[in-house]
Amino acid sequence: MIGSLLLVAGALAIGSGVRLYGLRGADPVVARKRRGSLVVWWVLWLLLSGAALSGKVGVSVLCLAAGLLGLREFDRIFRAGGGATGTRGVALPWVVAAVGVGHYAVLALSDGEWSVAAFPLVALALLCTTQMLFGETTTGYLRAVGGYLWVAVLLFLGLSHGVLLLKLPAAPPADGVGSMGWVLFVVLLTEVDDIAQALIGRQLGRRKMVPALSPGKTWEGFLGGCVVTIVLSIAMAPWLTSLANSAEWWWDLLISAGAGLLLSVVGFLGDINISALKREAGVKDSGSLLPGMGGMLDRVDSLTFTAPAIYYYAWWLG
Repeated sequence: MIGSLLLVAGALAIGSGVRLYGLRGADPVVARKRRGSLVVWWVLWLLLSGAALSGKVGVSVLCLAAGLLGLREFDRIFRAGGGATGTRGVALPWVVAAVGVGHYAVLALSDGEWSVAAFPLVALALLCTTQMLFGETTTGYLRAVGGYLWVAVLLFLGLSHGVLLLKLPAAPPADGVGSMGWVLFVVLLTEVDDIAQALIGRQLGRRKMVPALSPGKTWEGFLGGCVVTIVLSIAMAPWLTSLANSAEWWWDLLISAGAGLLLSVVGFLGDINISALKREAGVKDSGSLLPGMGGMLDRVDSLTFTAPAIYYYAWWLG
């Protein structure tokens, strides 16, 4: 485990050096923003390392913290856009937070997965009841309940699949990492895919994919990110997961490549999903929590889709 995390730190150090070298003579504002993002990457590595070394409880706490911070940003954006009405409607984010804390407590302290199945209905029932009793139901009832249910499922149910990944078996070659290898696999490839799509899109991008939602997304960047993620998935799957654990090399290659392709595609969808929220609200970033990156929603947008996708992909494969 420590070796895996140090390897990630080495790659991050190389990337930081390249970034700092490329910032020589750059515009001071741009340089300050890029240096700030480097600091954030190192802080995120420390948090991921601490969670990985702490096991299921550590991963649960990290995912819950990300969800709560993202909920705070969503609440601000949603209210600014007129999504929640009524002075007493402030109870809705607290309901989402309470359901999220309870959900993670069940996942962290027990082996039961019933919370995953129950989460959407419990959240819906509590949000409806709260809005009917303490909010305004004459205007905006459905939009308010639907909006907070959306963020509850996205940030707390979606991200919690990072904890469920720990229930997947580790391949014999990955015994030193254990099932935590699945978490590292999903997080690292998701972030690499985001970076690859952005860098390749800046250099080679010509054809816009969804200009109304994310003007910087191009077909060249998307396809380039897919290729990079597939190659890394083939290289990392035997090391961190049990995907490549059969007696047939061609099957292992196919399954590992499929995981990389799936992760890249759904990661892109998770990204533009949050972009749609921001465009509706008329904001560029979800917040300013992470210098050079925006807010927590901007950082976990892809993970809200990739964690469930890879978990069910492995479950489907048996």
